Amino acid sequence: MGTRDDLAEATLETLPLTVAVLDSTGRILLTNRSWREFNPDDDDHVGVNYVATAEMGDEEGDDEHARRAVEGLEAVLEGERETFSMEYPCHTPEEKQWFLMRASRFTVDGDVRVSVVHLDITDRKLAELDAEAALERLREQQRNLEHVLERIDGLVRDVTDAAVGAGSRSEIEHGVCRELADTDPYVLAWIGRVDVTTRRVSPREWAGHREVPLENDELVLSSDESHPAVQALREGEPRAIQDVAEFDHADHWWPTGAGDLFRSVAAIPLEYGDVTYGVLVVFAEDADAFDERELLVLESLAGTVSTAMNAIEARRMLTTETIVELEATIEDPSLFVTALATELGASVTYRGLTYDKEGTALAVFYVDCTGGVEAVAADLDGVEDATVLSEYEDGTLLELALSDGIVTALADHGGVIQRFDAVPDDRVADLALQLPNGQSARSVYDLLEERYDRTELISYHESDRPTRTLRDVAAELDSKLTDRQEMALRKAFYADYFEWPRGVSGEELAESMGVSRSTYHQHLRAAQRKLLEELFAVDPTSEG
Repeated sequence: MGTRDDLAEATLETLPLTVAVLDSTGRILLTNRSWREFNPDDDDHVGVNYVATAEMGDEEGDDEHARRAVEGLEAVLEGERETFSMEYPCHTPEEKQWFLMRASRFTVDGDVRVSVVHLDITDRKLAELDAEAALERLREQQRNLEHVLERIDGLVRDVTDAAVGAGSRSEIEHGVCRELADTDPYVLAWIGRVDVTTRRVSPREWAGHREVPLENDELVLSSDESHPAVQALREGEPRAIQDVAEFDHADHWWPTGAGDLFRSVAAIPLEYGDVTYGVLVVFAEDADAFDERELLVLESLAGTVSTAMNAIEARRMLTTETIVELEATIEDPSLFVTALATELGASVTYRGLTYDKEGTALAVFYVDCTGGVEAVAADLDGVEDATVLSEYEDGTLLELALSDGIVTALADHGGVIQRFDAVPDDRVADLALQLPNGQSARSVYDLLEERYDRTELISYHESDRPTRTLRDVAAELDSKLTDRQEMALRKAFYADYFEWPRGVSGEELAESMGVSRSTYHQHLRAAQRKLLEELFAVDPTSEG
């Protein structure tokens, strides 16, 4: 039997668990090596009442874990339960530790004994805590995502309602700024438009903290390049500053007195196709508010706003004839008009534009020289073909078939060329356009600046004119035609002079008016010219 006890004691000594055996009163009868090594003063605690020691820890520190241990041990010692286990922390200044205590009741020769085992579960506990922390982070992310989705859904709905339900562009701008400023984390929003003539961005509508004035000065596109609004307009992409406090140039464009009201700012261009309607600028209270997801949301909202603005403009164009008259000079030797004037040493005057059945632009120019004009024009870049329509004593009427170049681009923007002339000495082309709205004018001017060496805006005039009716055209034509011109035109029309074969000759019409044949044709051609001027809006004072 002694051999068996020796074996059990030796085995107990090698266990990596701290083990103590108690008698029925709670006194320690036996401990193993792990127990003694864990004790700082290398005491085996044999003879010490373990339960009483635990009670003292409870009294001194009001330790909930000690109280539970005492209650559990007493229940096992008194036979109320066979086992008891609990987990408890046992931290030191150097590290955090957790243990599992397990007490089991047994008897030896009729005497009650209780084994108390302490197992180090620190690694498992740390893993559990890490898992719980990760789970809480996931829950927090889910809550944040749900909040973001709810906020985005409400924001998109409110901004869309404000944009689609507006009756004017100003109403759209005001409603969108108000909705954005009322949505966390935004605190201020403004929408700016670009003045083509001054190259300045002017805030037209804004909403947010009323005690904060907006930028004192307008933004100049050519100089305020640090401002995200200017960057967004120039590059056609959203731009954001995540921490304004660390931005070197922020003092040049902060709203005066902003203080701590905002820390980050984003700017999104308002574009529909090739037309730029302005820029949306949004401020947030916190730094790093405009991450990639937030910018995508704002970019989507900007698309909705731009679409609504385009619809407003389209509806307005159905009821009014919006006219923007723009004049500019283009200095670039590669421009075909300038190159033609330089090569021929002659002035080139624009007469009109049409298209063939393949859609190729056919531009008609008058050149005040003769001989060799067709060959020179055909060799120019951008010219597919050149045809002489008519030659006069001192000039040539020339038709140029143009490839996909500036003339086609201007037409794509709704531009109607009024003048596109060049003289050989200036090496500069003069361009005059009529455009449907200010946005088209802005886009055209940007296009010219991008394509050519130097573009200078000479004049810009915008006006709304009522849509012309047939009665308006007839009244205008009536004011321009003389009585004899109108009579010549009506007689020719009523007598089927314009049919083929003709129902009447020019001599017969002239005789009916009591004038010579040449005088009649002079009246008729003058009337036809004025009629076509009304139709094609050709300047009657143009040369040639």
